[in-house]
Amino acid sequence: MTVPDKPGAGQQGHGRWSSERATLQQLAAQPADILVIGGGITGAGIARDAAMRGLHTVLVEKSDLGAGTSSRSSRLIHGGLRYLETGDFRLVLEANRERRVLLRIAPHLVWPLPFVFPLHRGDRISLWRLAAGMWLYDLLAMFRNVRTHRMLGKRGVLEAEPMLRERGLLGGARFYDAQCDDARLVLATAR
Repeated sequence: MTVPDKPGAGQQGHGRWSSERATLQQLAAQPADILVIGGGITGAGIARDAAMRGLHTVLVEKSDLGAGTSSRSSRLIHGGLRYLETGDFRLVLEANRERRVLLRIAPHLVWPLPFVFPLHRGDRISLWRLAAGMWLYDLLAMFRNVRTHRMLGKRGVLEAEPMLRERGLLGGARFYDAQCDDARLVLATAR
């Protein structure tokens, strides 16, 4: 991937427009196989993939890399647990596979994050249904999830999350997803 040097760096009096014009002239002088517009995680990923395939690739972004939608993410790299409820098992498999890849290739930018899923009397999901869903989640991940789930009784949930409302608490589950440093992940992908 080619990232042109900033023309005009160190020069005085030329301003931003002169620098941008020189950058555009430099880009126009070098034919590219692919031009990717947008330097978020998707654009950076497309540019990286194209460059790794030997294509002369130019990535352009109107602001800083990762400054748009990518900077407003939840920072979660989830394994698709929520898709179990709608029966979209293919998406659960894909999300788990991609999360495993990120944990393997960028452990300094993506790390395990534990969650506790508490259930109270009157919740729309029963304890047995949560347990079945957690087992299915681990099974679809071929038990290669970040860590396998663990069902918790009322005491276990309160030990993990002491500020939870105790009244009506039935129990819950501990499961793991992953979290990332989204800005650094975009920058690492764009390199």
